[in-house]
Amino acid sequence: MNSSLLYPRLAVTGIIKNRRTYIPYILTCIGMVMIFYIISFLSDSKFVGEMKGGDIMQLYLGFGCGVMVIFSAIFLFYTNSFLIRRRKTEFGLYNILGMGKGNIAVILIWETALIYLFSLATGLLCGILFSKLAELLLAKMLASGVSTVFDVSLPSMLSAAVYFAVIFFLIMLNSLRQISLSKPIELMKSESFGEKPPKANYFFAIIGVILLAAAYCIAIFTENPVLAVMVFFIAVILVIIATYLLFISGSVALCRLLQKNKKYYYKTNHFISVSQMTYRMKRNGAGLASICILSTMVLVTLSSTTCLYIGAEDMLKDRYQRDVAVNSFTIDEGVGERTRAIADSILQEYGEAPENILSYRYLEITGGFKGNTVTLDSSRAEEFFSGGESDIRQIYIIPVEDYNKLSGEGIELSENEVIICPEDKDFPFDTINIEEYGILDVKKTAILLSLIKPRLY
Repeated sequence: MNSSLLYPRLAVTGIIKNRRTYIPYILTCIGMVMIFYIISFLSDSKFVGEMKGGDIMQLYLGFGCGVMVIFSAIFLFYTNSFLIRRRKTEFGLYNILGMGKGNIAVILIWETALIYLFSLATGLLCGILFSKLAELLLAKMLASGVSTVFDVSLPSMLSAAVYFAVIFFLIMLNSLRQISLSKPIELMKSESFGEKPPKANYFFAIIGVILLAAAYCIAIFTENPVLAVMVFFIAVILVIIATYLLFISGSVALCRLLQKNKKYYYKTNHFISVSQMTYRMKRNGAGLASICILSTMVLVTLSSTTCLYIGAEDMLKDRYQRDVAVNSFTIDEGVGERTRAIADSILQEYGEAPENILSYRYLEITGGFKGNTVTLDSSRAEEFFSGGESDIRQIYIIPVEDYNKLSGEGIELSENEVIICPEDKDFPFDTINIEEYGILDVKKTAILLSLIKPRLY
């Protein structure tokens, strides 16, 4: 037999003989590659980018690719650990029959390469087949036109090949480490060895709690919508890592703490259940964490997508409360009067009467807020867009006469007085300092009609 074909044949034979464990693993790899390709394809699709709102969608999908890579690495590492545990007896037999650790390493390298190539090819094929379906569903959700062109994204294919090559390489190194550190007898009897009592790793448990708390703090205390988009995926990654740490280390640490509590542990109902739970969480903690993360992803995706889809009409009515809006971008008062006259004449021509009319003048500018200080200098935007008490807002300036007409009040303002109408929070200052203009006294803080409230972009 050709010696160059010996190792590939042994690798293929090992995969076939252990197909009950390898088939779920390979299917998992194929699924990960397929999902990554579809997400990457949509984030790079020219057709999606041309949809209304597609550029924002592609921004989210781009972040999702990173999250998918991290989750795939953790999940495949855990799944592969079962394979190595089952194969140790076989490798021990090879070692006793005269095959060195280097020869076993070559077999593992061939197995990893074969699984990688098969999973990548099959996963990309399935991803290409289902990518058009995903694109059509996205077009349906965004009420966009349908593209009849079938595209294949070469950059997405290359990204999938590179990222999963790195993942499989790290998995292979971990497998080689386990084999190289084990003696032949230990490999042969790996399945018959009694399981060692699990040790509580309080350090990783504490790290998991800290990461989870940090993720929830980001989610709760980030009020700026633009900043929330940027930090959302950071919070997602923190939650994934924290979930694995808490299920693997935190659960064992908790069981150990319960065992140290003699009043609780040495009871009939608690003694056996806590002991069994300690061993079960050591073996199955990563699997339960994966199930938890996948379930959460499905629930969050379904709930958020459903709410956005069903609430699209409500959001449209909230942002555009009139059927028709006419804007005149001018400082000539006569243009506004002529515009209103033209609108009235068109309505009369079609036998319609205007209802719920809202007319006002405004000046729209962008300003950076820090406390009660406002700058209109766009070159300093990064300084004011640093989170916390600083943000950038659209500012709508309207004459006091129009404010009184809209609110039904009769307020009079002196030359250096203003009325502040914040959108979503109070303005707790008595003055406002516009750096390019001067300091103005805040006579009143009020909430004006939602139509003209300043919006944060």
